[in-house]
Amino acid sequence: MAKKTINWETVANDKEVLSRVETLAKEGAAMSGDITQEMCDELNALTGNGWKSSKYKEFCDTYDWPWEVEEVVYALFHGGKYPEKKEEEWFGWKIEESIDSDQDAIAFFYLCQYENDSEKCNKYDQVDVKPLNEEVLSAFAGWEIEEDWEKNDYVTFWCSNKETYGYKKMLKLYNGYLGRMLSCRMLNFDEKEKETILALLQKYYNHVSCDFDIQKTYQVIEPEMPSLFGASAPEGEMTREFLEENWVVSSYDEGEDCQLDYYMHEMRCFPGEKAYCYSHEDDELRELEIVHVIARMDNASLYDELIQDEDVLMNGEEEYGADCSAEFTGMFSCYLMWFKEV
Repeated sequence: MAKKTINWETVANDKEVLSRVETLAKEGAAMSGDITQEMCDELNALTGNGWKSSKYKEFCDTYDWPWEVEEVVYALFHGGKYPEKKEEEWFGWKIEESIDSDQDAIAFFYLCQYENDSEKCNKYDQVDVKPLNEEVLSAFAGWEIEEDWEKNDYVTFWCSNKETYGYKKMLKLYNGYLGRMLSCRMLNFDEKEKETILALLQKYYNHVSCDFDIQKTYQVIEPEMPSLFGASAPEGEMTREFLEENWVVSSYDEGEDCQLDYYMHEMRCFPGEKAYCYSHEDDELRELEIVHVIARMDNASLYDELIQDEDVLMNGEEEYGADCSAEFTGMFSCYLMWFKEV
């Protein structure tokens, strides 16, 4: 591999070079096969790498998801290392009655939602987010406002700071169920910026949770509503029909004779808990035991990095001593999950 002679600090301020590499990355992503040798030679000249076209293609294919084009370009100038992503999500709640903890507030909220109890739901005050948005604008003056944020469902505010190329800071505010909950998503915020956001949220919400834990929430509400977000078990033997209706499903080889459907209960997706797999070929429902879980909500940057590897599930089977594995998209998060057959 050729020795790098490109200085990133210089390149980061060279809009012409960055624009050209962005264009090449987008063109490479649109190609069905490897990029052309001509493009490869130009990228090597611009970045100081000595890579083959197939390696550039790997990075081009991550453009748009899970990385933005600026982050792909950053990686090309840093030996293939993407910029660090630190993502956090906080929740704001305004509730009339006194509640001991943020976790109890979350549990109470889901209890109201599950029971569809208007009297309980009314204990959540509607919050007008416009004054909050105005204060955020003032606190983060100079940040770019997303032009089409109003077109996104429930998004009430969206701004970003792109002063450091390839390392974007972003803030998104979402109104939740009936506008009675606020989700605040922060990307690459430093401690001072997080303190600013926390102070603003606390002006409008009497509960701000920075530690959302599904398992703790479930333990709080289980005595009152054991079937939250998926009943635990039917009366009698477990059936595929029950799982299809109540549990989260992840299907592989869909439409083929060898199709496999994996099922997990999102409120019980922890090592030692039950899961199931249905084989279309054998017409058989098999019981599984969860042996390892990686959830995106626990560490978004780690999760996004892991799923770039197409063999992440297969490699995990060997590492965790699992018989099979699946990726799930649930109500709360995305999950990589490994199982043993029972």
